[in-house]
Amino acid sequence: MAVIIQVSDLNFFNKDGLLVLEDIHLQVNHEEFVFLVGPAEAGKSLLLRLILGEVHPPRGQILVHGRNIGRLNYQKHIDLRQKIGVMPQGFVPLPKTVIGNLLFKLRCLGNFIEEAEEKATAALEEIGLADKRDQMAVELSPVDQIKLGLAFTICHEPVILICDEPLAGLNGSNAEDILQTLGRINASGITTLVATRNREIAEKSGHRVMILHDGTIKKL
Repeated sequence: MAVIIQVSDLNFFNKDGLLVLEDIHLQVNHEEFVFLVGPAEAGKSLLLRLILGEVHPPRGQILVHGRNIGRLNYQKHIDLRQKIGVMPQGFVPLPKTVIGNLLFKLRCLGNFIEEAEEKATAALEEIGLADKRDQMAVELSPVDQIKLGLAFTICHEPVILICDEPLAGLNGSNAEDILQTLGRINASGITTLVATRNREIAEKSGHRVMILHDGTIKKL
């Protein structure tokens, strides 16, 4: 099975010179769904930023979709990022309709209006928000705003989805709803890496879980 994300021998020091990530090894295979679990301030967001090439480690190698992140020039890095959907923690929708949020992104990426409409509609159907496409995004419930964030993240048809804390602040039923939505996205063929503090739901999901604790990764 092809490896889509591979992190090897990664170390990272903070601005005070303290080692915050030590000897990190992480692998996500093609079309796999993997949870990265750890408490607040464990370094999950930092590790995601390293995988995305937003910061660079002093030691270690990171391969994403067969590309060495540390060796890509600017244009090749931009090309790779277009294959990745990234949902940051605390997604805030634009003051537009639900579909207007997606169309704005797709038009900015250079999609013609017909293509943008097609991609946006498909993403909303996959996420389960097609019936709310003309509603103002700010009027959505908190769980539906997270779903909109996921639709916004995948509407350009990435091959990799990276989410930072999409389950934060959700109760049991809403967290389960988002988990099922993420599962549908993954089942459509998108390799999925999700960082979360919610260890309980991650372990119950049936997907592979990796624990980030004390700066190192431990497999369950």
